[in-house]
Amino acid sequence: MPKQKLYCYVDETGQDAGSEFFIVAAVVAWDDMETLRSSLVAMEKQLNVGSKKWHKLRQASRVGFLNAFLGEKYQNLKIYFGRFKKPILYYFPTLEVVQKALASFPQPVEAVVSIDGLDSISAKKMTNALRTNRLRLKLVKGWRDESEVLIRLADRWAGCLRQAFSGHNKDCKDLVSRAQKKSVLKEI
Repeated sequence: MPKQKLYCYVDETGQDAGSEFFIVAAVVAWDDMETLRSSLVAMEKQLNVGSKKWHKLRQASRVGFLNAFLGEKYQNLKIYFGRFKKPILYYFPTLEVVQKALASFPQPVEAVVSIDGLDSISAKKMTNALRTNRLRLKLVKGWRDESEVLIRLADRWAGCLRQAFSGHNKDCKDLVSRAQKKSVLKEI
């Protein structure tokens, strides 16, 4: 049986002291990656959000981008997330979300995992921890900037989830609810 090639882009939020939860968001995509990237970059340009991450955007731009995203039909993309009570070391929840997200696909799979802010030593540890006989992991790599549009998408959903679960933002609660109903967003 041929392996399905998956690309997983991961970001988190909630490492700061003021947060009750640690949230990990994993965008898993497959097939026609360049068209997917081009579509998301075009959406960022059209909505004038550029390559800014969640915390650098105004609330209207945050909500506008995720609303536009939900208005599109991305057949080759799913977003998984995990919510973890703090205090917790970032490594274990990140590992759990990536493992469960990739395990939700028919086996066998081959994956490339990209995690925002991961250094090279942690990337090697994460690669070893994720390798199993059912999952052929090519590598885990870290990103140090906002140059990957799918990392920015994971960041924006992580930020939205954080605001939705903190109970302070009705727009984010509505976005999360809509995304879950459309089966775009799934809690692990």
